[in-house]
Amino acid sequence: MSATTPSNAAVAELIQEYEANITNRSRRVARIELSKWTTEEVKGVMDQLVPRTRRKGSDEPCGPEFNHLNTSLKSTLMIQFGIWSILILGTIFLLPMQIGAALYLLLHGRLSAIWRELPKPTALLFDWSTGLHAFVKAPMPLVKKSIEREEALCVNRKGKFMLRKHGYAVLSHVWGETMGWNSEHSWGPVELGLRKRGLAYHHFLKFFGRCDAEWLWVDVLAMPAVYEDMSTTEKANIETLRTGIINCLHAVYSRADKVVCLDGLLLRLQSGSMVDVAVILSLGRWINRLWPFTETKLAKRVILKTEDAAFDLDEIITFLYETVYNEDHRYFHIFARLAPLRPVPLGFRIWLDYLARPGTSEPDLFREIYSGCENRLCDVEIDQARALFPVLGLKWIAGWTLQEGLHHIADTYPDDKELLVKYCHYRSIQHEIL
Repeated sequence: MSATTPSNAAVAELIQEYEANITNRSRRVARIELSKWTTEEVKGVMDQLVPRTRRKGSDEPCGPEFNHLNTSLKSTLMIQFGIWSILILGTIFLLPMQIGAALYLLLHGRLSAIWRELPKPTALLFDWSTGLHAFVKAPMPLVKKSIEREEALCVNRKGKFMLRKHGYAVLSHVWGETMGWNSEHSWGPVELGLRKRGLAYHHFLKFFGRCDAEWLWVDVLAMPAVYEDMSTTEKANIETLRTGIINCLHAVYSRADKVVCLDGLLLRLQSGSMVDVAVILSLGRWINRLWPFTETKLAKRVILKTEDAAFDLDEIITFLYETVYNEDHRYFHIFARLAPLRPVPLGFRIWLDYLARPGTSEPDLFREIYSGCENRLCDVEIDQARALFPVLGLKWIAGWTLQEGLHHIADTYPDDKELLVKYCHYRSIQHEIL
């Protein structure tokens, strides 16, 4: 790994002027991906970021807006009063226009339109007003059925769930950015009572609306949560269900029409440049997490959403590959960071040779995994093995430790033990594989 130079330090300091809590990421990216960039070039990219809107709790573009659920009688009555007030006043406002439209349609003999079209504004008003205090949560029977059938439990814009084998997208995100909450004293999830209700509907729409999909698979909805106040037996039962869903992830990710990446930093970018997107993606939290590697490696397509546009990850990687002519090119390290996220295209001769098994021209899956998982973290220790299982086509057993998961990989792929050991050493995992 290259050493920090004065110019690298200047680039890192510049990045920190545009974003908080990015010190470590800015130093690493300045030292590697942006090592051949000047501060002026980096500033030109960072200037394309929309300033962060500061809000209490979560100021992320797709973050929650409140932390606790007020269940007092007074609060409940006030909410119901507000919802019904909106409904009544809205209906009174719409009624004269609907009566006029009905008379016009009646005079012109368009009777079917009266009962088919005229009620729509009132129905939309009802859906919107009731959605102000609605929650989205997957029914447990459908969760269990999704495991039995190995199908994706998807949700639509109205918060309705359906099992699907095709015709859906997968949301790829960083939990802390979409679900986390900052208080004066700590950072973590929203309060327990609120989590048990599901996702607030208006919060759900924040990320659903960015995915351009009729049906969306969302991990925090499709996988039941383990709550702090559950008994040991309840927690074990939920973990068994979660393991069942993890064992379906290969099918869920590979069947989806696309995986949509919502990175908090990238969602603030206003730029039509693929290079700008690649730079900001390298700085975001999403690319530093382990599970996104699994999601993108198995996906048919990966769509990166910015503040006002969408980019295909494969097109960005291809552009960088065709632009880079040697390792001294200033885009090379950005390309090297992004390319392992996707299956290696046959035309990428140089990259293919780098990842090929010695003595062959075929891509080596474990080399791709080692390269793709570099500088990617996870919060749950066993995920350092478990996140690899969908890519490797393996099944996890509920109750397994990290060591048991690694041993299963080693036993299934005995010819790749050396690379697995290298993976463990890089991640400082104590192992007994060899």
